[in-house]
Amino acid sequence: MQTDYFVIMRAGPSTYPLLAWDEYRVGFARPAPVDATVPIQLRLGRPVPRAPVMVDYHSLSEPVVSERLKDALAALDLFGLQLVPADVKVKPDDVRRYWLLHVFNWIACIDRQRSALSFYSDGDVLSINKLVLDEKVLQEIPLERRRVFCLDESISTHLFHHSVVEQVLALNPEGVRFVRVDQWNDSGGFKP
Repeated sequence: MQTDYFVIMRAGPSTYPLLAWDEYRVGFARPAPVDATVPIQLRLGRPVPRAPVMVDYHSLSEPVVSERLKDALAALDLFGLQLVPADVKVKPDDVRRYWLLHVFNWIACIDRQRSALSFYSDGDVLSINKLVLDEKVLQEIPLERRRVFCLDESISTHLFHHSVVEQVLALNPEGVRFVRVDQWNDSGGFKP
């Protein structure tokens, strides 16, 4: 089961910009759907590239994807995934529609004995140097309810089942990579 899951990450050159919130919104850091009647407002994050290239995937606290990736994911009808419209201000006169993947399916499934973790003083996970999933926990959850989820212990870590990864990669998307759980750690975003 360790090889069935992948962490979604940013890929590509520094011309692929990070994103940042351009408004104050609450509710995204909890395991529940959000009110998405109007698009959220995003902008390019720092450092802003001189000539930003907008691609299929951009980083925020949650994944942000292009229309074509949104369509592919919507067709999969994934449990616990809300596709939230996002207007990204690239320049004052250039606003583009993207989609934030609000994953409100949180599963507590880190095998704390076999993983290499650092903790805050209150016992919450600070960092993950080696991630091992608790297979017993996952086996008790039907596959259709765990194809995409966040680690409850580290909600910025979004896991995708290989069946979803295959659908996304079939589109040859730009700016995204998937790292198998047994090869990932939370400093992976700084590696090529």
